[in-house]
Amino acid sequence: MTEEAHLLHLLRLPLVGPVSLRLILTKLTNIGVPLQRMYELSDDQLLFDLQLTPEQVQAFRNPRSNAEEDLQQCSELDIEFLLSSDSRYPWKILKLLGHTAPHLLFAIGNLELLQMPSLGVSGSRNASEDSLSNIAKLCEMVSSQGWVIVSGGARGVDEVAHLTAIRHGPGTIVVLPTGVLKPRLRKELVKHFEEGKGLLLSEFLPEQGWTQGCAMQRNRILAALSNGVVLVEPGPSGGTGGTGKIALKLRIPLYVLKSSMELNQAAQKIIDKGASQISPDGIKPKALITTLQCNWEESEKQRIARKTEELFSS
Repeated sequence: MTEEAHLLHLLRLPLVGPVSLRLILTKLTNIGVPLQRMYELSDDQLLFDLQLTPEQVQAFRNPRSNAEEDLQQCSELDIEFLLSSDSRYPWKILKLLGHTAPHLLFAIGNLELLQMPSLGVSGSRNASEDSLSNIAKLCEMVSSQGWVIVSGGARGVDEVAHLTAIRHGPGTIVVLPTGVLKPRLRKELVKHFEEGKGLLLSEFLPEQGWTQGCAMQRNRILAALSNGVVLVEPGPSGGTGGTGKIALKLRIPLYVLKSSMELNQAAQKIIDKGASQISPDGIKPKALITTLQCNWEESEKQRIARKTEELFSS
């Protein structure tokens, strides 16, 4: 079987998701067994060395579906598999998340968008009209300069950001809290993907439905994929503030969008920790792009250096 098939087989075991998969692969490395030879391990080794449950061992030995057939079905649905060793895999995710980066990403759409500089947007589903207008202005400003907008596909701020990017720039990336076959996107957004201006990206199995845990886990991918992140009306809890915390931790340029609404305590706290407050009417497009461009260029230098090192080492 191919590496993709092996990983897909493991992801279909009971209670195994991207995090559990990473732990299994780490334990395989610790005992010196390649993924392709995992089938040679005894049941006891699977239980004690890899710490699989009896139910997982049973499912591993007797899978409900054939992984190779799964791969074929995914191919027929235009689902791309991006291994962490694949040159198409987003370098920014590998650089920032390191060993916690997903070993496998699923994608549908224009993969070229992954290689472009990008601005992440995360905001409230119930944002004010003023905030929606401001994020539309900001996204138009950035996307018209050739930048991709990355967001989570939710109604409200996310949807406005995606649609603005499609209308004025190279396109948009939707980082899903579900599998790529279960996106919760409105028709107005989906229809533009046929024009090659959109990409669905997920670390979850294609048929995975929405859960709160998946939604929170997805935020680290959204942040790591971006050269800068803009928050719109972050609240005391929820994904917007969570994305901001991740961006600060990863040292990604972070901004809180200004609106006519008074800053809430959560937004002020994020600013106090290092985010900048911006307004599309109070900044010059060139100044913002220059700041983001520095992050992008540094990331590209590191990507090229690593690629060169791998080329000579091989």
